[in-house]
Amino acid sequence: MDSKEGDVRIVTQKFCRHECETCGEPATKEHTYLMPNARNNPASSGYGKDDISWCSDFKLFSCDDCSEKNREENVPDGYRWVATFSFERFEHLFFFWNDISTEQVNSQNALT
Repeated sequence: MDSKEGDVRIVTQKFCRHECETCGEPATKEHTYLMPNARNNPASSGYGKDDISWCSDFKLFSCDDCSEKNREENVPDGYRWVATFSFERFEHLFFFWNDISTEQVNSQNALT
């Protein structure tokens, strides 16, 4: 769809909880991982930082039952585990906005 100056786009989003990477149940654990040599690796989110405990180059979400298996087995080669966050203490980490529809409104009918 071609857009022009003054057009308005309306996006509808749903607030969703991450699912377990293995079984699809609601996630209760978030595992974070960093690239090798993260503090000195410009490609890593931990580059140049002293405290990298909150940095993450890769994340996995798991339910309680799949947590240990996911944390140890579903990691990209070379990455190392940094932290595991629980839903009980860090609920905000487990939700995201998912776009479910987008409506284009032309500039003549645009909201003002």
